[in-house]
Amino acid sequence: MFYRKLFLMLASFLLVFAFSFSAYAENVIKLGSAISFTGAKSRTGKLYVDSYKFAVNKVNEMGGVNVNGKNYKFELVFYDDKSEPTESARLVEKLITVDKVDFLLGPYSSGITIPNSIVARRYRIPMIEAGGASSKIFNKGNEYIFGMLPRAEDYFRSTLEFLTEQDPKPNKIAILYADDKFDVSVGEGAKAAAEEMGFDVVVYEKYSEGASDFTSAITKAKDAGAEATLVAGHTEEAINFVQQSKELDYSPNLLGLTVGPSEADFRKALGKDANYIYGVASWSTEMNFEGYLFEDTQTFVKKFTDKFGYDPDYHNAAGIAAIAVYKDAIERAGSLDPQKIRDAIAETSGLKTIYGPVDFMDNGQIIGSSVVLQILDGKVRQVYPASGYDAVYPMPEWDNR
Repeated sequence: MFYRKLFLMLASFLLVFAFSFSAYAENVIKLGSAISFTGAKSRTGKLYVDSYKFAVNKVNEMGGVNVNGKNYKFELVFYDDKSEPTESARLVEKLITVDKVDFLLGPYSSGITIPNSIVARRYRIPMIEAGGASSKIFNKGNEYIFGMLPRAEDYFRSTLEFLTEQDPKPNKIAILYADDKFDVSVGEGAKAAAEEMGFDVVVYEKYSEGASDFTSAITKAKDAGAEATLVAGHTEEAINFVQQSKELDYSPNLLGLTVGPSEADFRKALGKDANYIYGVASWSTEMNFEGYLFEDTQTFVKKFTDKFGYDPDYHNAAGIAAIAVYKDAIERAGSLDPQKIRDAIAETSGLKTIYGPVDFMDNGQIIGSSVVLQILDGKVRQVYPASGYDAVYPMPEWDNR
């Protein structure tokens, strides 16, 4: 009799536990991402991981996501893709088929986003990605991919516009770019825009992704008399390029880089040699937009810096906006059906975020532009369009810094 009562009590407990677990699970919306914790893309991958966690915690503190009067909490499921495209795509499939995530967040880099987006389309699961900007992601007719970064082809347009306003206007431009999907798009767009604006592109050269030796490229730019050099690459490449420019005493009037200058790791690695380097970004800490999750940009910047110990950059802000878009779309759709959420994301119109208002083009890429940054006294400042900080142009010679 005793064992029978014990069995019944245990069975009852397990039933209640199972019900409670089921009820809990039913009140969770899983967001999955295969992203770079290790490997070549891990420096920037970390920025997205921090931002996704920060935004999800904020949503959950606000009461979660309201779906027809029922509140759900966001839950993140991460895998380390080791910065490998094939591995990342495999892990995205695992997130969908094994972990049963509801929706997807993107990886970092265009080259990894492309295979991931193909998996998302195969399973008809929406993916909002904040780490890929190449048009090659969005020109395949994939209705399930949405991007938070503006067109890669337009990244250096603002820098070139800035140069047209300098007196005297520089004439000769060098454009160097890595052979990955994002940087090829940046390089092609920069060359077209430079020629459109009347610049003479004296060096236009591709280098291998992950390259560490830029001696030849720097020498070519120097010998060609390039007054401004634009480099499309990732953080490690950018650090190496600056270090070797100093070693070779190459001091163009403007050295502009894509990924790197806005990141704290770039400035930490280079120290005072990072000063005066120009960058480009879709967002800066000088902006101040009203937010959907956070009151405004400046409130977000302070809270983020207090939490993580570094100033956020555009990668961080784009990651925050991706979570905001999901919350907004799910609540507007009043459903967790992937197709309805996909449609709601596509219909996003003027959503207020700390990253700026969010609207998507028909191909799923955000409507946006870029600003010009410069590192001044170790801080990243927006110098074009004007935001209260004057650019130092030309950049000082290395021996005059």
